[in-house]
Amino acid sequence: MKKIHSVIFTLVVCVTLLSCKDNFVEQQPIGSFPGSVLTTPDGIDKALTGAYSALNGAGGMDRGPGNILFGSIRGGEAHKGSTGGDQPQMIEIQKFEANAGNSNGLNNFRFYYDAVYRTNLVLTNLPNVEGLTDAQKTQIAAEARFLRGHYMFQLKRLFGNVPFIDEAVIGDPLVPNTDESGNFVDAWPSIAADFKFAAENLAPTNADKGRANKWAAMAYLGKTYLYMGNEGDNANYALAQTAFNDVIANGVTNSGVKYKLNNDYHANFNSLTENGPEAVFAVQHSVNDGSDGGYANSSRDLQYISPQSGGGPGDNRGYGFFYPSQWFVNHFRVDANGLPIFNDAARNADKIKSDDGIPAASPYTPDAGLIDPRLDWSVGRRGIPFLDYGQFSPSWVRDAAAAGPYISQKFFTSKAANGLAASRPENNLNINVIRYADVLLMAAEVEARIGSLPLAMDYVNQVRNRMATNTGSKENWVLNADGTPAANYKIGLYPPGSPQFASSAKALEAIFFERTLELGLEGHRAFDAVRFGAEDGTTDTKELNGFIAYESTLKGYLSGGTYTRVPDAIMPIPQQAIDNSFKDGKYTLEQNPDY
Repeated sequence: MKKIHSVIFTLVVCVTLLSCKDNFVEQQPIGSFPGSVLTTPDGIDKALTGAYSALNGAGGMDRGPGNILFGSIRGGEAHKGSTGGDQPQMIEIQKFEANAGNSNGLNNFRFYYDAVYRTNLVLTNLPNVEGLTDAQKTQIAAEARFLRGHYMFQLKRLFGNVPFIDEAVIGDPLVPNTDESGNFVDAWPSIAADFKFAAENLAPTNADKGRANKWAAMAYLGKTYLYMGNEGDNANYALAQTAFNDVIANGVTNSGVKYKLNNDYHANFNSLTENGPEAVFAVQHSVNDGSDGGYANSSRDLQYISPQSGGGPGDNRGYGFFYPSQWFVNHFRVDANGLPIFNDAARNADKIKSDDGIPAASPYTPDAGLIDPRLDWSVGRRGIPFLDYGQFSPSWVRDAAAAGPYISQKFFTSKAANGLAASRPENNLNINVIRYADVLLMAAEVEARIGSLPLAMDYVNQVRNRMATNTGSKENWVLNADGTPAANYKIGLYPPGSPQFASSAKALEAIFFERTLELGLEGHRAFDAVRFGAEDGTTDTKELNGFIAYESTLKGYLSGGTYTRVPDAIMPIPQQAIDNSFKDGKYTLEQNPDY
């Protein structure tokens, strides 16, 4: 068992002791942690572990580490799934029609500010703890600030104009999101400061695999600078470049292994091979570990996305959410050289064949055209093996008419891993927050913006090269039972002098597309589209409206949806949070523009 897991749930810290003094969504605190407990080394460690425990999202698609709803579904990679009428507020988010009363937005806002409170509880009590050395206190403070940076990062990129709440205001958390002049405050510098402190003070390795180390903090610092650069302060690109260069040259895992790409792509999504050299920071999960129900520290998203029937992954115990879109699947069509097809019309005209509308009893042969092999480690589709469950079965799809014929794959573990919780769909698969392929692609983006275009291409080719050859490994290309490739797979590398890397704009087009292929269904795409669009003025509108326009011809519920940068780049501040922010005769929270 992973050490940090046994601490979290045998002590039940996050449930019974760390009740939230909810900043904007509860008028009164619903519990407290006795101060005397927090003045001991054991007590402060429990409080820190409670802060870590929030990483798994406590069982919600709207707040889990995979960013299923706000990153992937909102980004067009997937449909809501389930049945057409289930959870209509999720459709509002996907169509960019959500208002300040949207319950998923409230859940996310409330959860992450609760998580911030947990980190501040550690930081405000740490100076009073007796029996720890200064070095031990610094390590604890650095871990807490890393976690606070992570939780505030989630809030900032989704809601935009949010206040940064630190330990100085833990007792009076109604902090305004505007300054004295009425301008919105910017939380990015404070988030960057947390990651910078963590990078400067965390140890490079840690016996507990689930804890943050120096290099996870450095990677997150680079990511934060990248977002800051995208939003207009381009001086931050050079800071991001420095951070990524350091991670690429020197970064190691908690076990001291130098970061590199796993040899096999699927090793990133296999509980038997997790915490490998590509894992920069991952949320740790376990099942059947003595915790509440045996699944309290599991990958809770599986409760929602596992099939309801057909005997597939999840053992018929889920709700059937999160179905990949045809628009997303079409991105994996490649040209004769194994390179992406960037023109939307041409790509969709040569769409990858599906069995949508074809009865399960009818014969079906999957697409014979050239396909990027990462598709079949991302999406379950008819005619292709699904992990070690045999051929994908249409019976696993809850309502194809509502959401299409595919299911997502990256959140499931194999039968061989024996990773399911007893009598539950949840499993023990870790969720990657940052993996090394992501670092390489972010580094490529920075190079394309301010540095070397050849180096940007090299980073992209490193990511592509992993899957360019069928090695015969069952974790590399998806193989049939006889060892032959399950589809007509091909990946090519960009050649020297490629016109796709002849200019910054063309290189960024390739990098954005590569992020969809490499990181698809991992919760990045909506945020990538928004930040690229903030910089170039077009990517978000083109990509997000392109999805709606294409998919609405297949699934009519999307008709009428439209993305407009203001207000849709960010979610509205939940109205309940605004209502609860009343202080000294006025509301401390202002709504985002145009909501």
